[in-house]
Amino acid sequence: MTSKGQLPALTNSRLLSLSMGYLGLQITFGIESASLSRLYQTFGAGVDDLAFLWLAGPVAGLVVQPLVGRWSDFTWTRWGRRRPWIMGSGAMAVGALVGIAYAPSLAWAIAMVWLLEVAMNALNAPYRALVGDTMPLHQQGRGFAMQTVFIGLGAFLGAMTPKLLSLAGVANISAAAATPESIRIAFLLAAGCLALSVGGTVLSIREHGREDYARFGIAVAERARKRVLLAARVRSSLAMLAPFRRIAAMQFFAWAALYLFWVYATPIVAMGVFGASSVQDPRYGAGADWVGVMFATYNGVAGLFAFVLPRLFDRYGVTAVHAGALMVGGAGFAGVAVAGAPAMLIACAGLIGIAYASLISAPFVLASTLVARSEAGTAIGLMNVFIVAPQLVMGFAAGAVIGWLSPGSPDNALLMAGLLCVVAAIICAGSPRASTP
Repeated sequence: MTSKGQLPALTNSRLLSLSMGYLGLQITFGIESASLSRLYQTFGAGVDDLAFLWLAGPVAGLVVQPLVGRWSDFTWTRWGRRRPWIMGSGAMAVGALVGIAYAPSLAWAIAMVWLLEVAMNALNAPYRALVGDTMPLHQQGRGFAMQTVFIGLGAFLGAMTPKLLSLAGVANISAAAATPESIRIAFLLAAGCLALSVGGTVLSIREHGREDYARFGIAVAERARKRVLLAARVRSSLAMLAPFRRIAAMQFFAWAALYLFWVYATPIVAMGVFGASSVQDPRYGAGADWVGVMFATYNGVAGLFAFVLPRLFDRYGVTAVHAGALMVGGAGFAGVAVAGAPAMLIACAGLIGIAYASLISAPFVLASTLVARSEAGTAIGLMNVFIVAPQLVMGFAAGAVIGWLSPGSPDNALLMAGLLCVVAAIICAGSPRASTP
């Protein structure tokens, strides 16, 4: 029996089905993040161009995800509310992954990556919304926790895939300007995993219609009839963001550092640690595979450290713990720049994982203490701007800055990332102390 104002509880198998799509999503993200710079360089992109070429993700995150999330709120069809968006964007993402796998040129690869990022962001927003749409309040914490498990597992498996394929004997380097066989197979595997996991969720989850919500006594969103002037919306948003100035500055430097790591880890490790002289050098493939291992390591460490963070927050305060984690991350970024052996790279990736775990939790805890509970959801939603903006800035500016510091070589990129992370830690340390609310 369902109480008034509550959705019916889901069985454990339904909870699992609702979360499994994130396994495919994060496998795709793990493979993409570990392979994108390598893919672009294979087709002739210069080191100074990489930061700009990585802009598809942050641009799509800033524009597509909020729009599709809102549009899906008001989509009521015979096939469901979120499922049409999930099915359409999922199919688009699978097609883009196959297009990347068989890319014949740099221009084609760039176009397919943009298509993939648009599709992945269009898929993410309605997928997340399914939790609130289908679960009663008392199950939502469990639902989001299960999604987090799949997110961590998928990111780990995706980042490890190119290395595992190389160990299995699949060629990880191409003599011509073509996608290496291990990367081609990795993207095809991502397409298959995404299709199976998202398709499994779509086929097994039943969405509620307007009549169902009315029967349960739950109000649903309706499109506003009243027009709100753009200027009024802008003023309202600025007023909401004002209390977050210090968090915005802290997030800017920390996410700028992480962006530099994503973009430049492959050329730095392949050339600096493994001694590759060109993209066609077999040592480049070995170094690029090792970057995948590093990405898997920092995601794995972040997932484990996330279990420890709440106790640390309670004991030492969110501000102190986050500042310390950012300092540790700064050492990790700088360590990759000067590492002389693969074992040191893994240790540095572990340090970055500690910072990453705090980075995706502590700022949101701090933000929730700055506003009234009734405004917390809106304010924390606006914080996505603080994550995307530094990536956009780095995408446009990092290539020129790195090119000026060390022309043709990315050697200084991760030293800069370490410095930026330390700056973020100093800003955080200067914030008023906060414990968990």
